[in-house]
Amino acid sequence: MRRQTTAVMVASTALLAACSQGDQDGGAAGEPTASASPRACAELAALPLANTTVTAAESVAAGAFQSPAPEFPGFAVDYTKLPAFCRVMGSIKPSADSDIGFEVWLPDENWNGKFMQTGNGGAAGAIVYGSLADGLARGYAVANTDTGHRGEGGDFSWAAGHPEKLTDYAYRAVHELTIVGKAVTTARYGQEPARSYWNGCSTGGRQGLKEAQRFPEDYDAIIAGAPASNWSALMSLSISIQRNLNGADGLGVDKLGVLKEAAIAACDAGDGVLDRVIGAPATCTFDPASTQCAAGKTESCLSATEVAAAKRIYGGLVDGAGSAVFPGTGPGSEPLWAAYGSQQFAIGTNYFRNVVAGDQTWDPATFDAVADLARAEAQDGGAAKAMDADLSRFVARGGKLLTYHGTTDGLIPYGNSVNYYESVAAALGREKTDDSVGLYLVPGMDHCSGGEGAFAVDWVGALEQWDATGAKPASLAANHPPIPIGPPGTPPSKPFTRLVCAYPQVARYKGEGDNASAANWECVAQ
Repeated sequence: MRRQTTAVMVASTALLAACSQGDQDGGAAGEPTASASPRACAELAALPLANTTVTAAESVAAGAFQSPAPEFPGFAVDYTKLPAFCRVMGSIKPSADSDIGFEVWLPDENWNGKFMQTGNGGAAGAIVYGSLADGLARGYAVANTDTGHRGEGGDFSWAAGHPEKLTDYAYRAVHELTIVGKAVTTARYGQEPARSYWNGCSTGGRQGLKEAQRFPEDYDAIIAGAPASNWSALMSLSISIQRNLNGADGLGVDKLGVLKEAAIAACDAGDGVLDRVIGAPATCTFDPASTQCAAGKTESCLSATEVAAAKRIYGGLVDGAGSAVFPGTGPGSEPLWAAYGSQQFAIGTNYFRNVVAGDQTWDPATFDAVADLARAEAQDGGAAKAMDADLSRFVARGGKLLTYHGTTDGLIPYGNSVNYYESVAAALGREKTDDSVGLYLVPGMDHCSGGEGAFAVDWVGALEQWDATGAKPASLAANHPPIPIGPPGTPPSKPFTRLVCAYPQVARYKGEGDNASAANWECVAQ
């Protein structure tokens, strides 16, 4: 139960870790132009930017930054290692009901000549300070936005009756900050950024895909991790999981560990090593019926109704004919389902009540996968959805899109990222897709990070190398660091390294040598 509780806490945090067509073509917050000379940090407070108010521009000494928001246990960032930087804060108001809070951090020394914006999680609603630290330490000018509202990551109450704020959240805020952020960077250093990157996971992954699709000129290269791209369907799936956990015929969260252990037992050996990591989940044939209790047994097994509920969750969202319209999560992801079953993170129900139904009394027990998904799609009008396969404009200008997804992500199914990649390949052709779009499935990684697999990957470094050389990495080095896996005082998990392969290949043990070393693994066809 401790491992399940930790998984819920981590998953909730991770998920918590833009405008009219005219805005796409112009009329945004400001245009970056080269300055005659660099400006001092304090001078940026008076920088004239359309629809934008800079509320503060202050110098922060090396190691002196203290986050104004509480750090979540396990995700705390060591700000004492940050270099000295200029901290610019402000608000962008492209509409009468907009108030897009933002921050731009600019290193005092050793700027690498690049700009990076980082993404949000869940419903956003706050500056993600921790997301700015790594980019700043690497020498980037970095920016982040609250997307135009203040609130908790699973709360959409701010959206009721505020369509402009919904537009800001859906796509406008990050586009507006892209322009403002580049302008601030240009003014600070006296020259425009040579390259611009996006880096986000979950909602941040969706934001990155939306940028590539709707605003292909904004970024030269994009990291889109575990993207919440098929938005209305994802919100619907979360309600479906919630109902299948909490309903009268539901699957209790205390049985999620039973399912995970059974899935690992059935499919762990597929990559040549018994290491609690299912290397090729797409070929895993685990059937939850194998966990059904024998006559007279009730412990460490599932009842017939619980097996049926598990099968419904694995099956994803289905239409009236029984066909999947959104995939379920993969084997080994089961403990993270508990996040959607908790009252603290019923994000789909919250979204439907405030945005789709406009009724605080709307009961998720009445949810109809066909009718309510159609209603959500119609209400949203595709604003938040980021499934457009036509990346031709982004690719034509040399853009690089690196997507990644953990195979044990129990919040956003990795199959959705596979489906999107295949749709892009169908639209652009396999050759263009192979050159410009990379999908990296990370075995045993949960939502954005964590899990029993090798989940620590230098995604930014990989993107930098790809952008500089033009050669998409065939594989990436991944590390599983020693992390707590039980009650206080128990030994942490053992570290090991693996390869993360470019889809559709998977990593397999070569059969000899230390299986804890990535050097003894290779990428092969599934």
